[in-house]
Amino acid sequence: MAGDKRYTPVPGVRALFIAAAALSLLFGYIGLHQYMGESARFTDVLYNALQLFVLGSPMTDDGGPYPIPLEIARFAAPGVTFYALVEALRLVFASEAERLRARRARNHVVICGLGPVATTLSRQLRAAGHTVVHITDSPSQAIGRGRRSLLCVVGDARNPDVLRAAGVAHANAVYACAEDSATNTAIALAAGRRQRGERPLAVYAQVQDPELCLALQARHLGTTEPPAIRLDFFNVDDLAARHLLAKEPIVPPLDRPPRFLVVGATAFGRAIIVELARQWRVLAPAVMWRVEVAVVDDMATQVIDELGFRYPFLNKVCDLRPYDGDLLTVLAGPDAPEVPDRVFICDDDEQVALKTALIADRLWRGGPGTVIVRQDQLATLQAAFDGARDERLFDEVSGTLRLFGVVDAACDPGLIRDDLGERLARVVHETYLVARQRRGEGPDETPSIAPWQRLPDRYKVENRAQAADIGRKLRAIECVLAPRVAAGGEHTFTSQDVTRLAIMEHERWLSARLREGWRFAEELDDDRMLHPGIRRWDDLPDSMRTVNSDAIRELPGMLADYGFRIVRMREGS
Repeated sequence: MAGDKRYTPVPGVRALFIAAAALSLLFGYIGLHQYMGESARFTDVLYNALQLFVLGSPMTDDGGPYPIPLEIARFAAPGVTFYALVEALRLVFASEAERLRARRARNHVVICGLGPVATTLSRQLRAAGHTVVHITDSPSQAIGRGRRSLLCVVGDARNPDVLRAAGVAHANAVYACAEDSATNTAIALAAGRRQRGERPLAVYAQVQDPELCLALQARHLGTTEPPAIRLDFFNVDDLAARHLLAKEPIVPPLDRPPRFLVVGATAFGRAIIVELARQWRVLAPAVMWRVEVAVVDDMATQVIDELGFRYPFLNKVCDLRPYDGDLLTVLAGPDAPEVPDRVFICDDDEQVALKTALIADRLWRGGPGTVIVRQDQLATLQAAFDGARDERLFDEVSGTLRLFGVVDAACDPGLIRDDLGERLARVVHETYLVARQRRGEGPDETPSIAPWQRLPDRYKVENRAQAADIGRKLRAIECVLAPRVAAGGEHTFTSQDVTRLAIMEHERWLSARLREGWRFAEELDDDRMLHPGIRRWDDLPDSMRTVNSDAIRELPGMLADYGFRIVRMREGS
């Protein structure tokens, strides 16, 4: 049973108990054999010896005298039985006490499932000071056994009653980390059934397949009614790529474009390519080059074509160069890519990835830490390359090789909390900033013209609400979101669509402001809650209408950046 240390059986005591039981049975058999005589059958002696454990052996009812082994056994055997009963009761009460603690927990997090993601998340959350309740249907495999900051509830997390037993009604977040994506989706659905009226629960469901993750995000983003929970789906490879490039951003050379080599167009490799492009796009206005990304894989050309379709901005900021084939053959060929600034070896097979890094010596010329090898279970080998001298087992290749643990990087709770809705809210604000700056407006005009990091909380809330309203707007023009995973009809907004959705956005914004107590005034005054936009659409000046219309026109491109497209449900509508 997981939980407080006092509920965990001590291995030495357990071994002593087993030895005492075995010796009691042995002494009982020897003593009864002596007492019953040589003619007694083996099964009769054994049966009576076993009855010593329940004070029920008829051979000890006549008062003796008994042989010494039997004297020992008839007291030791009941003692073993008494200890077993006490231990059983202790475990039962410990289990109930832990369930009660879990149900009464407040501001905790709930982790569902087993495996590396659940274990790593639990460790990082507890290290940050959170109480964790772990739901598992296999108590013997409960993560973090013996930790006071971790409680365990046994059951199926898809059952709302089990979630209630884990105190989900008062939890801050639920992480569904089972190996099966369908199970995690079902857990999210069950978590959404908690009582209404409580503060929104954040639910994060792991999805193994990145395309399925994108499809589920599209369906959730397209909902027309506010859900009972704040839901997001996450993929480990995608999170790990974001973590890696956030910690180690692109540093552009002074005289040429930066060069990257991605070996293996796996889910992690594709995520690295997209994140490289996102980061370079931020730097692009200040430089004149497109970032060079060489991709080596048996299907490199096909993968690049698919990525270019799914994320249209890729080809605008990247020079993607496919090399179909294996790495060693490509490096030995006449058209081998130039020495890269950084190499990402992304093969899903950890041993293959490590072998590639160790034998492809042409990759070692980029400097310390420039050959990054995707690892999971083998990530702990990093100390063998660059640990303390007495721990180092292998030549460090001047520190060039670095093993990158994807699970450990992806299980950063802060990174998971930065979900799709939050990222879209930032893009909504960035689009707004660009539109206002084009008109020559600056921070002195309104506090809303500020970078996201310095934006007052009330404006962040407005941007989140605008992002959450995307599904309702699209439904109004009979459109939905779909992942950009295959060619198909993509709806282009007509002028009527833009006007209708701009009016809807203004009405949503106006209703929210009126509920907060804002009033109309010709001049903006945040302190007195006065705003010139507090009026009907027909009464708005053209400049304010244009701001709303521009935001709508930017919506398809903003969604395309995250792999979504807008499709019309009815042909010819």
